Amino acid sequence: MLDTPASRITLSLAVVGLFYWALFTGHAPAPAAPPAPDGPSGMATDVAKSLVAEARALVSDGDYAKALEPARKLHDANPSSHNYVEQLAITYHHLNRPVEEAELWEEYLLKAPHPNQACPHLGFAYRAQGRQDKALDAFERCLALDPDDPDAILFLALAEERGGRAEKAAELYERGLALAPGYADLRLGLARIGLRTGRVGEAKSAALSVLKTSPDNTDALLVAGLACLRTGETAEARTYLEHGLRLSPGNSDLTQALAQVAAREGR
Repeated sequence: MLDTPASRITLSLAVVGLFYWALFTGHAPAPAAPPAPDGPSGMATDVAKSLVAEARALVSDGDYAKALEPARKLHDANPSSHNYVEQLAITYHHLNRPVEEAELWEEYLLKAPHPNQACPHLGFAYRAQGRQDKALDAFERCLALDPDDPDAILFLALAEERGGRAEKAAELYERGLALAPGYADLRLGLARIGLRTGRVGEAKSAALSVLKTSPDNTDALLVAGLACLRTGETAEARTYLEHGLRLSPGNSDLTQALAQVAAREGR
């Protein structure tokens, strides 16, 4: 079964263009073993056990293309089982089929005793389709399932931020921080809003507070570097940004920010 909170999904949160209003991305869910056969169904128990064993072996090998058939059979024979809905949704995710994946997570919301286990994967599946309106709606519904979940608040705030709704995003980040003051991703989200709205000092202070406990946090290094760039502290900006780029060599935001530093320095 998938862990849904951001602390367990381990989002990369590498500020992939959010300073240019693009979106954070999440790592793919970890492979999950198929569940044991459920109760009464249209399939004999020994057949179900055989399919579960087959799917488990294929998932273990990372062969999701072949795992799809047994996953489908188990789901079709046990339409009331949220376990098989989840397994099929995960399989579609690994096959990069977000349309089918989203449909399965929607089904999961209706059948599972704990529907929030579909979160934030449902929103990610819609986002992968380019359906930002549906992704936003999914994140809103996920938050409604547990209004005090800081992770659900974070995902909705990121969606609002990506959509350019800075005020709504800021309100959500503040709401999340009231519940979880030490949540670095919420604090950095609010810092990014500060950069865009001219509260550069607050943004830098927030980034430095994160770096005190997480000196290799590339998001915090980027925020700190951009804040220093805004205040003309180019040498300090370069230190933060170069450190971040050493940790994340392919990070385009850090590269662009360093290019701005070089331009300021006449290099």
